[in-house]
Amino acid sequence: MTNPPAPARTDAWLRAVAYGLLAEISTILTIIAVVTLYRYVFAVGRPPSEYEAFGKRAGMIVGITAGTLYTFLFARLLMCRLTVQHIAHGIVVALGAIALSVGGSLAGHQGLPSGYGIASVLKLAAGAIAGALAARRGSQVAERLVKKRAG
Repeated sequence: MTNPPAPARTDAWLRAVAYGLLAEISTILTIIAVVTLYRYVFAVGRPPSEYEAFGKRAGMIVGITAGTLYTFLFARLLMCRLTVQHIAHGIVVALGAIALSVGGSLAGHQGLPSGYGIASVLKLAAGAIAGALAARRGSQVAERLVKKRAG
């Protein structure tokens, strides 16, 4: 008789949320770095309106791109600590990032800029893909172990 797979521990779910928050914090820090470099290194002496316009464009482009990338990377980092429910944990990483992103935008902008919907969908996809890759790899490792034991 085989035992069913053990459910994921509670701390793994909390860790998934924390990794999502770290992914979004990393995204924010990347946006700040890009805008700061533009203002103080690449475009010194421009009018404030130009810096503001660049900040909005960079926030949108870098935010969507870096948010997706960091969500995938932090979800992949979490996967090495898991044995089950990889895709669900990847989605929770994305939800943690989305929660901070949307909460911060509502607090700071009093609304959601147009790119937030796309960014959220891409984060969910990134988390799910990270989980799917880990689940696939885990099943391949398990198959190799079964074949090794049988042979």
